[in-house]
Amino acid sequence: MTIATTYPFSKFLIKIGDGAAPEVFTDPCGLTSKGFTRTANLNDTNIPDCDEPDAPSWLGRDVVSYQASIAGSGVVAAESFATWEDWWNEGDTRNIRIELGSPPEYAWIMPAKLQEFAITGERGDKVQMTVSIVSDGAVVPEVIVVADEEARDTRGVSRRMAPPSRDARAMP
Repeated sequence: MTIATTYPFSKFLIKIGDGAAPEVFTDPCGLTSKGFTRTANLNDTNIPDCDEPDAPSWLGRDVVSYQASIAGSGVVAAESFATWEDWWNEGDTRNIRIELGSPPEYAWIMPAKLQEFAITGERGDKVQMTVSIVSDGAVVPEVIVVADEEARDTRGVSRRMAPPSRDARAMP
C-alpha cells in the first residue's frame, strides 16, 4: 500500500501583495480555514442527432470565461487587521499569491478584489472573521524552477513539472 503524500495546513498560503515594486507578498495571520476555487463559466448547446431528430440530444459545452475565488475564516488577529481593513476601505485591486508546498511547489498569482469582510463575535469566544476574495483578471500559474536534486521527494518521485502556459496550450 502506498500512503498519499499530503500537505499540512501551514503549507497552503494566501498572500496579499503590497503593490510596491518589487512587490512583497505576506500571509496575513488569523485565517484558520482557507479555500481557493477556480471556475469555468460554460455555455450549453443542444446538439441534435441528425439521424434520429426525436431522440434526446446531448449537450455540448464551451468555456466562455474563467473566474477564481478565495474564501477564508478565522480569528481577528491584531497583527493583520489593518491589512484587511485598509483593503476594504480602499476598494482597490490587489495581487494575491496562492502557494502550495514549502518551498512552494505550486503557485498562482491573480489580481483580486476583497468582496466580503465580515467580523462576528460571541460572548465567551474570540472575535471571528470571514473574507471572500474574487479574481479581477487572469489567474496565472507561476512556474516553479527546482534544482535537479531538489526535484525529487524522499521516495525519489519527481515533485513538479511546470505546465505549459495557457498561451502555449493548443486551443480547439
